[in-house]
Amino acid sequence: MDYTVGELAKRAGLTVRTLHHYEQLGLLRPSGRSEAGYRRYGEADVLRLHRVLALRDAGLSLKGIAPLLDGETPQPLAAVLQAQIEQLEARIQNQETLLQTLRNAAKRLELHGDGGDALQVLLDAMAMGRASERWLTPEQRRALRREWEAIPESQRDAIETEWPQIIRRARELMDAGTDPSDPAVQAIVQRWLALQRQFMKVEPGLADAMRRMYADEPEVARQSGVTPELLAYLRRSRESLPKDASEEQAS
Repeated sequence: MDYTVGELAKRAGLTVRTLHHYEQLGLLRPSGRSEAGYRRYGEADVLRLHRVLALRDAGLSLKGIAPLLDGETPQPLAAVLQAQIEQLEARIQNQETLLQTLRNAAKRLELHGDGGDALQVLLDAMAMGRASERWLTPEQRRALRREWEAIPESQRDAIETEWPQIIRRARELMDAGTDPSDPAVQAIVQRWLALQRQFMKVEPGLADAMRRMYADEPEVARQSGVTPELLAYLRRSRESLPKDASEEQAS
């Protein structure tokens, strides 16, 4: 039994326009024509359409499907499945990043109020999310999130409140020309290191990636106050600490 384009579209739950589009992409060409020149689709065409829809629903792009169907050396099923898994994992990671961005914005509003500028809070959270995507690997972002979510909520709130205070005090001392080896600066560095210690070693290379992000992302530096100048100032203070205290890495 064969089908016209309209019949096949109706039975497959598609539109005629979609089938024409698949034909233009080389995904599904009718195997026959009627005497009047109309498209006719047979059993092999129906099976091919099923494969196209299955691969599309699994997350593959239409352009990526054609080589799987028509390649001279078709990919093994295991390779196809692995590609689908990787694409789905990437999509899930993107959704998790968006969810965390929204949670961060909501938490900042809850803790500090919007100050009449709730939109800026959301923009800041979005900028930080995009920067972390550029500088941190998916594994590093997942490790950070796991470590953060493992901390009791009351402690997370305390850290959210304390970090800006530490950064603000450090900037005040730097702007006042306080020597990095001054005990007041060293106390800030030691507290900074103590907070970082919970996160920076959960994934290889994370500390270096965070340093590069803060150094090379102007928007992140603006919203956090962690500028390259402040990092250099704190690094000099860390170097003035006793050896056992300075071995921990600073941001």
